[in-house]
Amino acid sequence: MTKQDYCKRVNSLISETMMECAGIQLTGANMWLGQRIPTPFHYGAISERCMEKQLAENGKERKTTFMSDLSVGEWYGYKGLFDTIKNAMKSWKDNEVYMAEFVLCVNWKAWEHDARGNAGWCRLYSVLYAKIRDLVYDYYEGNDEKTAYVWRYLD
Repeated sequence: MTKQDYCKRVNSLISETMMECAGIQLTGANMWLGQRIPTPFHYGAISERCMEKQLAENGKERKTTFMSDLSVGEWYGYKGLFDTIKNAMKSWKDNEVYMAEFVLCVNWKAWEHDARGNAGWCRLYSVLYAKIRDLVYDYYEGNDEKTAYVWRYLD
């Protein structure tokens, strides 16, 4: 897949997800365990700490700010989240280390919202996870080293 085709597919992924998830009620991200979160940056920091803890439990370290980036984007609803996703996917497409962590973060955001009872966000992130994961694998197809890294990291 060419870089141009990849970028077109990223745009299609966003459009398809918007249609598929139209009408989903997205509750505010400004509450965490019953506590009001004052700013999107506080929310991002909370998400980062949770991610770092989970990674450490599996012997890994955070390499990006994608978890907080997604959280900040999410604070602003669909548009903020989709802008964040497009930027990350287009900017870091050739870096399998970053893209593997990005896919993982999208998956963890689905689980985070499931645990918090935010069904709309959980559904949106679940749809995004499957589409983003598949696109990353398609983009790296033919590059055994990159594909193997992503498989190992996400396993």
